[in-house]
Amino acid sequence: MLTVACVCVPGGIYKRKHVNRLRKQIGEHMEQPYAFHVIDRSDKPGWWAKIDLFQPGRFAGRVLYLDLDVTVVGPLDDLADYPYPFCAIADYQYPLRINSSVMAWDPGAMDEAWMQWTPEVMGRVHGDQDWIHETVPAFRFPRRWCPSYKAHVLPAGKVPDDARVIVYHGGFKPWHVTSS
Repeated sequence: MLTVACVCVPGGIYKRKHVNRLRKQIGEHMEQPYAFHVIDRSDKPGWWAKIDLFQPGRFAGRVLYLDLDVTVVGPLDDLADYPYPFCAIADYQYPLRINSSVMAWDPGAMDEAWMQWTPEVMGRVHGDQDWIHETVPAFRFPRRWCPSYKAHVLPAGKVPDDARVIVYHGGFKPWHVTSS
């Protein structure tokens, strides 16, 4: 069975209300059966808690991950079922790298990202997505499925027709935008 996961650990900027917001949106846009899972404890600080998603054996089947500061606006099934072992969105500023706001993977595909992580990694790379990019090759979702709010939606004044998830990277957050 598919797992849809997010991360909300104590001490961060996200709270249970953000988890509930995402859970509701997923329920409105996912047709296939799924289990919803929240990583809510980690010994890793801040965004590094996302690495715990990749702990070997944590999930039995395919996983779709969504950051808490995204807005789901379209069908999620094709993101979940995208036919590659590990998929992520391309980084909006550096498109050869990944953005870890939306990812999907098969069991075992991400084990190395968890097994090779040590606290020293935090001093060597900027964040979780740089570490993920460095350790596991990723295929990219079609860019039109996961547009950037500030790079695509805001300048156009509308959500692209084929969008599934709007990504709010940087200073913008969906709850600061009245239509989200």
